[in-house]
Amino acid sequence: MHYPPFNSYEEKDLNFIETMKKYNVKHCFYGHIHGKESHKEAVQGEIQGIEFKLISSDYLNFKLIKIK
Repeated sequence: MHYPPFNSYEEKDLNFIETMKKYNVKHCFYGHIHGKESHKEAVQGEIQGIEFKLISSDYLNFKLIKIK
């Protein structure tokens, strides 16, 4: 995804999560979080069986990550 599905300051969009579960999504990779402190708002980790991961290039210091 380009944009995060939600952030830590807003209620998590459970409809979005339910749609992902309906289609058996196991991993959600997203970006579009820019700036030195913006990553602090990012939600990462497992929520209802779906692993969320921020992969914005500036957050990763423009380094590749291995996705299994």
